[in-house]
Amino acid sequence: MSANFPEGIPEFLAVVETQSFSKAAEQRNLSRARISQIISRLEKHMGVQLLYRSTRSLSLSPAGETFYQLSKLGIDQLEHAVQAAQHAHSSISGQIRINSVGGLFGEAILAPILIRFMAENPQIEIDLSFSSTREDLIEAQYDLVVRMGSLANSNLIGRKLTRYTNHLVASPDYLKSMPALNSPKDLLEHTLINGSVKRWLFTHTTTQEKYELPVQGKLTCSNGHVAKLATLNSAGISRQPAYYVEKEMASGLLVNPLPNWQLSSSDVTLLYPKSRNISLRVTALVHYLVEAFNMNTN
Repeated sequence: MSANFPEGIPEFLAVVETQSFSKAAEQRNLSRARISQIISRLEKHMGVQLLYRSTRSLSLSPAGETFYQLSKLGIDQLEHAVQAAQHAHSSISGQIRINSVGGLFGEAILAPILIRFMAENPQIEIDLSFSSTREDLIEAQYDLVVRMGSLANSNLIGRKLTRYTNHLVASPDYLKSMPALNSPKDLLEHTLINGSVKRWLFTHTTTQEKYELPVQGKLTCSNGHVAKLATLNSAGISRQPAYYVEKEMASGLLVNPLPNWQLSSSDVTLLYPKSRNISLRVTALVHYLVEAFNMNTN
């Protein structure tokens, strides 16, 4: 339960420590009348008299003495917390091991963020792997893993970084020579190119009807560059993340052969163990990545 802290505590501390409304006003860059008004409002809010005032002297009431001591302690602790946080940020160091989905996402989206993090934290070392094998985070001793798509339940903490739209794409030349497509079921009569996703889930944009297509590709390759190249060369139809094919779709080099059916989107998730004591450097990178992707999507 959060406390409702009254305004005027810094001004109250200044009056007590300088033993003068005038000196406190000068210290706080306010008028003497304004300081007096703030203290009066603080006392009214708390329902107690904090200061005994006379033309010649200024002293604390018993309630004011207690409030001063505890407020001063709280301010000191807050200043210590700020200094500790600043020191922690400036002193993070060591190696962070990361395994991530590769391709264009790893090379053009994730890697630049990691490089900026290293530039801002010169004592950090990053060991980055783009292996296509789904590594066991704990057994392989990775600090962080970046995954795309659906995730199995595990003893890992997952932080969603972003979500990407997926497109069904083909070249116009390929479509000219093949049977017309009216529904995802018709894809069974076509040549498909696929990577690690073996079932494509479609939703009709109007009726919300769903269809799941089991995919057996003539070309199977987890490298998105290769799948895109094969699609551009009229080798078949593929499922591609938006960031791979936006330019080609805009120019007409690739088209969506089923415009009334939308493929399911893919989440990008950052994973790390629940049980392991997460180091300061890893915690700092987790916050940095989450913030960086939030900025890119806003």
